[in-house]
Amino acid sequence: MVKIDIILPYKELFTSNGASAVSISVKNSIKHSKNKKNITVYGQYVEKPFSDLNFVGIKTKKFLHFGNNLSVIKQYLGKFNLEDSNRLIELHNRPYLFNYLLNKKNKQCVILYFHNDPLTMKGSKTKSQRLKILKEAAGVVFVSKFLRDKFLNGINESFDNTYVIPNSLDKNQKIALDKKLKNILFVGRIVKEKGVHIFINAIKELSIKFSDWKFLLIGSSKLGYNNKTLYEKEIIKIADKLGDNVEYHGYLSNEKVKDIMSKGSILVVPSIWEEPFGMTAIEGLSNKMSVISSDVGGLTEIVKDKGILIKDIDSTKLANKIEYLIQSPAQIKKYQNLAWNNYSFDQKKISILQDKMREKIFKFFFNSPE
Repeated sequence: MVKIDIILPYKELFTSNGASAVSISVKNSIKHSKNKKNITVYGQYVEKPFSDLNFVGIKTKKFLHFGNNLSVIKQYLGKFNLEDSNRLIELHNRPYLFNYLLNKKNKQCVILYFHNDPLTMKGSKTKSQRLKILKEAAGVVFVSKFLRDKFLNGINESFDNTYVIPNSLDKNQKIALDKKLKNILFVGRIVKEKGVHIFINAIKELSIKFSDWKFLLIGSSKLGYNNKTLYEKEIIKIADKLGDNVEYHGYLSNEKVKDIMSKGSILVVPSIWEEPFGMTAIEGLSNKMSVISSDVGGLTEIVKDKGILIKDIDSTKLANKIEYLIQSPAQIKKYQNLAWNNYSFDQKKISILQDKMREKIFKFFFNSPE
């Protein structure tokens, strides 16, 4: 029986209160896996981890182990005899720990997952580092084609151990389009790269012109973080000066956001950086929202043919697209229905895809007969 150990970055909180994209992705992928009982997740200790999943919380020794992430790996390595050949290790979003892991243990079946731009991450910034990963990892997994292309940039050799496994989220089957409210949402971190200023500037006149619509701003600079940055304070200041139909909600739990999205009509994702995937867009689509998004990074793959993409987004372009939808209820319904057209992010589908990939990698790594 193959054991699957998933190692999260230290900053990830594997709990309903505070889980970010990587934790949510891992939780969702395990839900329908045929290997669910044999999967154990390792990460930062939390008091109430996600239920019905095998989780080992590690209390790190930051100074003794020269960092929290290294402490997670070192304590993980100390728990088992990893020479056990029936173990598959999945390391998420920490390529430099992959090298540490291989240096400590030989003949390990290790899969490295990338949820962010590999060219910006310690351990995979250079071509030589990425080549080493390709040659030594049993598998290298990316949540989008965009990230895989980034990783392979400048590499001319051919490798057959790279995979694209997108994040997953089931469609919200309780959605009723006739009960959708006239709500337009921004959901995400209140930071410049997310384009919050573009959204807030776009709705200045729209909130006056269309007073029967509500414009909701949901998020904070960091998940669950109450201390506000200067950028965040400026956004809130502008929002407060707008009409009563502009609401700033701050950080809300994933469940509360899902409830608001289920009743919302339009979701705006105005990122100005190259989103590695764009989980917020998936959340909008799963809740049958009309999605307006910047045409960058992994967002293009998600929103293409399902929503409205804006190249070189700015507040004027965004305002025009929002107004276009507000004035055309038929177009709103069109995009709400397109959201589920060929929806390829169902948790069960992604889990099956992931299980097949694991089986293929494991058999190939240990030269097992088919």
